[in-house]
Amino acid sequence: MEQTDKMNFTITGENRAVLAEPKRFFQRGHELTVKGYFLSVQKVIKRSFDIIGSLVLIFITFPLFIIIGAAIKLSSKGEIFYRQKRVGYRGKIFTIYKFRTMKKTEQNEQDHQKYIRHLLKEGVKTEKQPELVSLYVKFIESRITPVGKFLRSTSLDEIPQLFNILQGDMSFVGPRPHPVYEVAEYKDWYRERLKVKPGLTGWSKLKVRLTPENYEESILLDLWYVKKWNILLDLKIVLATVPVVFFMKDAH
Repeated sequence: MEQTDKMNFTITGENRAVLAEPKRFFQRGHELTVKGYFLSVQKVIKRSFDIIGSLVLIFITFPLFIIIGAAIKLSSKGEIFYRQKRVGYRGKIFTIYKFRTMKKTEQNEQDHQKYIRHLLKEGVKTEKQPELVSLYVKFIESRITPVGKFLRSTSLDEIPQLFNILQGDMSFVGPRPHPVYEVAEYKDWYRERLKVKPGLTGWSKLKVRLTPENYEESILLDLWYVKKWNILLDLKIVLATVPVVFFMKDAH
């Protein structure tokens, strides 16, 4: 058993050969185990920051809840908040909250489920696949409301997740929580990202713009975060997120 120098993954057997070839590395279906642990003191600090930070931001952004809620109601039919079951720490299922940004229809989630299942099973393999993905994205974007488009571009649709953080289902920093139907299609080694609480922002969110082509790259960045986690890394990610939120700079 040995470890890679770059990302400190533990590898055995044929995984060693897979990692030696970049193309095979991103096409593999082999299990990859990541070691990791949390210092108790740092866990307490992280949770304390989540509680205090979420309470302060809920108080500060309360007027925005009223303004955004009114704008959503006046611009389209449907509820103000969007709720969805997501998978969090150690596989715990919780309800995530967001401001609704799309026209109210059950077809949205059904289409996304089909898209995710196809993507994780087939990947982007054929010449026609990128075209199909592009058509899907355009189809979904056609359902986004004008208010929703603004909320997404400014990340204001994520504000309700402050309550998820306060409840303890999420943290300010961590891998983004995926829907239940997406986690059901995970390869075994993807599940290593569930060893920490999901976050409002995270390492992979800052580093890559999520596309079908770099889905596994985002997973690898999440695993790197799981392995390297410490309070200073969280602080670095939070500080890097500030210009993204306030100046819409390099938003992913």
